[in-house]
Amino acid sequence: MPGDKEEDTLNEANLLGEASFDVFWGGTALKTLMTIVDKQPELLPLVKIRSDMSKEIFTIEQFLTAIQKLKVRIK
Repeated sequence: MPGDKEEDTLNEANLLGEASFDVFWGGTALKTLMTIVDKQPELLPLVKIRSDMSKEIFTIEQFLTAIQKLKVRIK
């Protein structure tokens, strides 16, 4: 979100999840993202998703495309 620092992205609360063995294991931030979708969709264009592997920044659409073939489970 605007105003977040790079250090904020490393916080457990900002972890969307991780993929392993054809499953995307959703974290706390995935629940938060789902709440934004339901209750404050006007904020969605402000959301940026950063990969912990490549540091690449994704849009929500790019992120969902990347995980679309995985089963999604929330921890």
